[in-house]
Amino acid sequence: MVLTRLSLFMIIPCILTAAALFNGCGIKNDYTKKQMFRLCADCNAPAGQRNRSTGVPLVVKRLEISPEFSGAGFVYRVNQNRFTKDYYNNYMTSPARMISDVMFEALVDSPHFAPAPKNRIPDDIFQLWGKITALYRDQRNASTVSAVVSMALNLDRLNKAGVTKVLSKTYSAQIPLGTDTSPKAYTQALNRGLARIIKNLLSDFQNVTPPADNQ
Repeated sequence: MVLTRLSLFMIIPCILTAAALFNGCGIKNDYTKKQMFRLCADCNAPAGQRNRSTGVPLVVKRLEISPEFSGAGFVYRVNQNRFTKDYYNNYMTSPARMISDVMFEALVDSPHFAPAPKNRIPDDIFQLWGKITALYRDQRNASTVSAVVSMALNLDRLNKAGVTKVLSKTYSAQIPLGTDTSPKAYTQALNRGLARIIKNLLSDFQNVTPPADNQ
């Protein structure tokens, strides 16, 4: 009887310890699911509704991106010099590719640009290129979390006269998230930031391009 009681005395703490480990002290039963998000300048706009042949021909080269923001996972800024990556919340494709596509679709949906013909090179064509220099959620201050996107963009005009630089400017947007700092809210804020950048780019294009060339 003494041996049996001693065995029980030793076994019971082991059982309790194992239960604690499975309840959160070690091994977890709940796994965080990965989520995929899409970027867009106007996610609610139906595609193909505008006559895309009215503007000047445009091509958008794949934008470059700073290495720290090039991965599929979201990036969060936690202090002045430190960024962390979120491996559970991701862009649907590489952010450089997705933002390049967003820029092209939004610009050719405006009255100013049209997709360049695929079967020939026009005599007069515009080319947008550049680099994404910032793409992150700024959470250095928990009460003022925001989405940050910044791009150094160049717009060139290529024709028989050669290459003419039309625009060369850095466009940035910082959109506060408010009380909702979820990945979905962050993505929506990034979309608003992209829409703001595109609006500013179109405004600058109108200001520097003669009306006759902007038809």
